[in-house]
Amino acid sequence: MTTKERLIQELTNSPEELVEELMDFLLFIRSRRWQMPKLQQQRPYTLCAGDFIVPDEFADPLPEDVLQDFEQAL
Repeated sequence: MTTKERLIQELTNSPEELVEELMDFLLFIRSRRWQMPKLQQQRPYTLCAGDFIVPDEFADPLPEDVLQDFEQAL
């Protein structure tokens, strides 16, 4: 039995309220797919490899004056 056949069987045995909700969901998903741009091909994972180097101190705590600027902004 195909997925479509199983879905039809489930719909046949479901209450009308659920069928209406599923219909809304199906139309929503379909409209989203039409709006999403199709990528011609996937971008390579290492597209920027070698373009920049993350410094060793990248994960170090921020200086106190920078932290204060963030706190003042809140």
